[in-house]
Amino acid sequence: MARDQLRDFHLFAIESALPLSMGIFKNARTGGFQKIIDVCKSQDPFSEFQVDGEADAKTLRDKIDQWIPGLGHPVVSVDVTVEENNPKSERYDQESLVSALNRIDSELDQLRSFISRDSSKIDDE
Repeated sequence: MARDQLRDFHLFAIESALPLSMGIFKNARTGGFQKIIDVCKSQDPFSEFQVDGEADAKTLRDKIDQWIPGLGHPVVSVDVTVEENNPKSERYDQESLVSALNRIDSELDQLRSFISRDSSKIDDE
């Protein structure tokens, strides 16, 4: 349980807090304290700071990953589900495959006939 909380905190810090703080620093560098105040007065300041800092945060995450792999870009657990095969779609897939193979065979026959005609012209010359 504690390990999950630590992993969740790490993910939050890397994916949300880091871009937010990098956005604040970027705005402070480019426009000073006034620019930070202007962004804070906007409709959604957190999103704006995150968007502004995402590029710098990605660079920092890449550097952290070079130092300690997995620390900058943490592994995220996923849930995997397996869907049962539908016999109807399986039948459709088989019919589709047979149709495609028949079309390829027909085109190969045409190609063989073109090649044999062209090779006979070469022999005549």
